Amino acid sequence: MNVRSVLAGLLLAAPLVAMTAPAEAKKMVYSPIVHAGEKELEYYVDWHEAKGSGTTVLGHELELAYVYSDKDTLALYGVWDQQSAGGGGTDATQFAKWKIEWIHQLFEQGERSWDAGIYVEYQISADTASADKIELKPLFQKSFDKLTLTLNGVLEKKLDGVSPTEGGYAAQLKWRLSPSLEPMLELYGGVGEIGDMRYKANTQLLGPVFNIGLGKWWVWQVGALYGISDASEDLRIKSNIAFEWY
Repeated sequence: MNVRSVLAGLLLAAPLVAMTAPAEAKKMVYSPIVHAGEKELEYYVDWHEAKGSGTTVLGHELELAYVYSDKDTLALYGVWDQQSAGGGGTDATQFAKWKIEWIHQLFEQGERSWDAGIYVEYQISADTASADKIELKPLFQKSFDKLTLTLNGVLEKKLDGVSPTEGGYAAQLKWRLSPSLEPMLELYGGVGEIGDMRYKANTQLLGPVFNIGLGKWWVWQVGALYGISDASEDLRIKSNIAFEWY
């Protein structure tokens, strides 16, 4: 592994660690690399217990994506939430929002030292009393032999004219063991709203995740993320099943 490349990765990651992602956000790390003509249908589920409330939250997302050029992906998501109070009883699953996602790959793969891209997401709330939200992520990726390091930054703002801009990061180290199995280590964390430099309790999640190839078209991603700070939930379980075709 090239030492200069590793140092470059750490320097690139440093500004991202000065941001934070909301605890409710979908826990996925995004690659800047797209594959022209690819179509994808995904079903994402995650479960966690809200910190200090005893309420468990089960989230569902259904996505349809299409890579419409050699550098651009467009996707549409539907998002549903279900909550269970600590004393028992389960709320009905409710539709929460639509999400429209665009990913743009900035360079040809391998053209620069780091592959890079931009992720833009617009969230349309199903609750008319809740404002829409926009999210921007710079995406970076570099491969070292059988390892791939992917870094995402996050800038997120609720469009209500009052809420501050929030930030975040996500990082993933993937071992490309075989086409059917890719073990990964993922990290998510945060320190507070952008522009507010006062100390706050950090939210940090770290854990193992696996990509499991299920035949030619299917990929299952499953993992467990553990809270490594007092402000984080203790455990989040996530699962994403993807059907990919051309």
